[in-house]
Amino acid sequence: METWQHLRKDTKMDGQCISQNELAKRWQVSESTLERWRYEGIGPVFMKLRGKVRYRDSDILAFEAQALQASTRQRSFTEPSHRPDGL
Repeated sequence: METWQHLRKDTKMDGQCISQNELAKRWQVSESTLERWRYEGIGPVFMKLRGKVRYRDSDILAFEAQALQASTRQRSFTEPSHRPDGL
């Protein structure tokens, strides 16, 4: 009982949840891609309620923001060096 109270206090449910199908449409990827990402642990965090996968809006937005930041950093690392010594 104490564990449940602790989880309730620390878990924030601050928005809507969407289904796997809705997220697949949003990102224009197949549902099987989302399933593979879940299996590989590379997609956004998800919940499974009564056998149905749900994604919280806040987690999707956080994942999208992280992807934007990673893309920006990644681009700067892949730019060729203009220094003659290659550094």
